[in-house]
Amino acid sequence: MPKFGIFSWFGFVMSLSKRIELIKNAGFDSTSLWWEDEEGSPSIKKNEMPKIVRDSGLILENIHVPFNDSNNLWSETASARDKIVKQHVTWLEDCAKFDIPIMVMHIMEGNMTPELNKYGIESMLYLTKKAEEYKVKIAAENTKLVGGIHFILSEIQSDHLGFCYDSSHARLQGEEALLKDFDRRLIAVHLSDNDGQKDRHWLPGNGVIKWSEFSNSFPKHYYSGNLTLEVCPTDEERKAGAKQFLLKAFKSLSSLANF
Repeated sequence: MPKFGIFSWFGFVMSLSKRIELIKNAGFDSTSLWWEDEEGSPSIKKNEMPKIVRDSGLILENIHVPFNDSNNLWSETASARDKIVKQHVTWLEDCAKFDIPIMVMHIMEGNMTPELNKYGIESMLYLTKKAEEYKVKIAAENTKLVGGIHFILSEIQSDHLGFCYDSSHARLQGEEALLKDFDRRLIAVHLSDNDGQKDRHWLPGNGVIKWSEFSNSFPKHYYSGNLTLEVCPTDEERKAGAKQFLLKAFKSLSSLANF
């Protein structure tokens, strides 16, 4: 049975420490962090976050890095490409420094999908070599760039490069077959449901995704990571409060995990 996780941001405004406490109390084993400083009261520097997670007893599964300008991974302009690649190298260094095993990244941003080309492969190959050097893994997430994950994983063979399967993105873009096509290279998952129209981040079972098909396709014999939710509450769930939402989230994940 895989361990259960939920992203550290789950739609309720409160301090990271309080969110982590509620996640732990709801029964989850792990969490993931958005890798930027948190503004608010109190403000928290990202370098302080891994200790907050680990002091709670939760596993820090991965960090999700910002995806601003990630289309430039595919840019024909070397200076634009170098800038975004160097930024990701810095985040890989952070993973090594704070003993974080996985960096989840996007290979594009926004609605303007870049062209799949050799420049993107060069960018990802360089990052993969750095991940090998730092002994961490890169999980490239499936987004709106249809065919992007297939293209990259087909071109670059490495135990340090795989993908993060986002169930909502896969449903919207018709890429559910990634679980079977690259079963041995699944590194992380972002599980949520939607209405078939937008990326809603609903709990599994609240939307149109056929979770029985997901369970049948899931590479349980190869995947050693956690089952992790990336969800936010509906208006009704928000009214019930964060504690009840997390308990409901844990129950939905427990039902889903019966492979």
